[in-house]
Amino acid sequence: MSQKIDDKYEHDRAADKKIKLKIIYSKKGCIAAGHCVLSDPYDFTLDEDFKADLVDGVQGQGAQKDVYTKIIETNEPHLAINAAKTCTPRVIAVFDVETGKRIA
Repeated sequence: MSQKIDDKYEHDRAADKKIKLKIIYSKKGCIAAGHCVLSDPYDFTLDEDFKADLVDGVQGQGAQKDVYTKIIETNEPHLAINAAKTCTPRVIAVFDVETGKRIA
């Protein structure tokens, strides 16, 4: 069953609408496939073990030390959404900050 992305998150260069997103990434579950970096090279890079790093992500504390969070404001939300959707182990989540709704 295919799920259509809400039109609000569709890429539209002419509209230049900014959307605030929260990206949550669990490095512990990363299998180093690299799909996130190919989908969103602005927010994800690879470390020396080829696991993803969330660029400027804030590391969690204690039991959450392998979880990184980042809030972005972007007119290209499809990049972060595609990174989450193409993540093989599904360790990336994207939320709309305004609504709190998980969108990927």
